[in-house]
Amino acid sequence: MADLRARFIKDERGFSLSEMIVTIVIMMFVLLALSGIFDMSLKVFSFGNNKVEAVESARVGMEKMEREIRQAYKYNSGSSQRHLFFNTASPTTALTVPPTTRTDLTFGNNLGTPDTADEAITCGSPCEYITYKLTDDTSNTACTATPPCSLRRVNTSNSGDWGQPVVENVAINDPTDGTANDGLTFTLLKSNGGAPANEGEVGIVLIKMNVRVNQGIGHAGTQTLTTVVDLRNR
Repeated sequence: MADLRARFIKDERGFSLSEMIVTIVIMMFVLLALSGIFDMSLKVFSFGNNKVEAVESARVGMEKMEREIRQAYKYNSGSSQRHLFFNTASPTTALTVPPTTRTDLTFGNNLGTPDTADEAITCGSPCEYITYKLTDDTSNTACTATPPCSLRRVNTSNSGDWGQPVVENVAINDPTDGTANDGLTFTLLKSNGGAPANEGEVGIVLIKMNVRVNQGIGHAGTQTLTTVVDLRNR
């Protein structure tokens, strides 16, 4: 027993080269597998965050537009001008319909004092208008390039003002249909769902918004929301 113990103590031989190579190769495969799992987990987590942010952003913007458009109010900008929706180039002129689908919308606000006769708001100076539109994320220019774009709310009689941001990361194109410039669209319809011939026949507004969030890791989170708004004051 003593001889055996002495032999083990004196045996200072290490691993052979072949044993080291096999061990290193096995460790490399294990590390590569763990790295792949970690990378996949990071991408899944990032995609989940992108998706949640896209959903919440789209919901906030959609609810705000839906609430205010539903309450669009008639204006008495002149003896014959009592409309809910207006041309953005001339807020005192009724919106030109057709076309029935557009990427911005200007409508009367109900913050003024309505007339007792026809409940139309008498236009003050300046008039109360609300405009929703898409702009570039860094300047007051129309968003016609790649995203991100910003949904903005203008609360002045000049729809060309920059306004306040409501939702960031609005995608200019919906990847599901390939249609250009449809990150935000307003479709004007009659109360029965038909196509209106003029602004006075508009009773429903179909709103569609596409938000795309990409924080640089994994796939972008995209959310498209659509809602139908029945006008209360038509």
